[in-house]
Amino acid sequence: MATALQNISPGLIHEAKLGNKDSMNRLAELAGDRLYAYIYRLTLDQTITQDILQETILFMIQSINQLEHVEHFWGWLFRTAMGNVQHYYRDLKRRKTVELSEDERLYIHNRVSADFNDGLTELLRKELSDAVFMAMKRLKLKYRNILILRCFEDMDYAQIGAVMNCSELRSRVMFFRAKTSLRRQLAMQGFGKYYFLIALALFGVVTTSAKAASSATITASSLEVGFTASLIAVMLSKIGISATAAAAVIAFIMPHQALLYLIPFACFAVLFIFFIYLAGIYGD
Repeated sequence: MATALQNISPGLIHEAKLGNKDSMNRLAELAGDRLYAYIYRLTLDQTITQDILQETILFMIQSINQLEHVEHFWGWLFRTAMGNVQHYYRDLKRRKTVELSEDERLYIHNRVSADFNDGLTELLRKELSDAVFMAMKRLKLKYRNILILRCFEDMDYAQIGAVMNCSELRSRVMFFRAKTSLRRQLAMQGFGKYYFLIALALFGVVTTSAKAASSATITASSLEVGFTASLIAVMLSKIGISATAAAAVIAFIMPHQALLYLIPFACFAVLFIFFIYLAGIYGD
């Protein structure tokens, strides 16, 4: 995957950097829709989104001359917007509302009332949309952020690492944890693994700017993180840590010679736990 500048040309950004007012106004207009969707998916509040959008666009106008590489424009802007969201909740000590308001529910239902050829009835589509919106609200902000960057902003893991100030491997591990957490939240509301991709697509539709096309496609390949990242995520989970601690205790109390025979069995046990864990996540 590679995030392009989409409908924003490098020349337009260069002209804005040079102080061309018409180019700056055009850049702010073109960036607004995509940036609105990104911020709204983070805050899940339209009023807060408008405030942070204006703040982020103002920063872009005042600081675009600090952008060294135009191909990093969106990463720079997303990082700025995420910082503004974090500051909003930290500085004002706001509590994020978890329950859906009646206005939110009506808005969601209106956005998904059309037939998206997803095999769902209108009633089930609305229920699943409510569920995924609620599930996203309950996620940690960093988990919501990485799901947005990967699934809706079409970023690869190296680009995500640059936006989130972490390594590519760490971004893969974090994405694994984020999608696992979202799956669990959906399961708690009665929607199993079959609905996961559909739920993400519906979330994309609900949170897209009203000016943009109401469609979103999430592929299974975009959810892959690789064997190494999956293994690390599992080993750092509660199950993995418990198993590692148990193995350490056994290794401490057993004679050294017996450990030579135990190591192959321990490796097998680790792989067994890993694949059982993955089967619970990906299996039908």
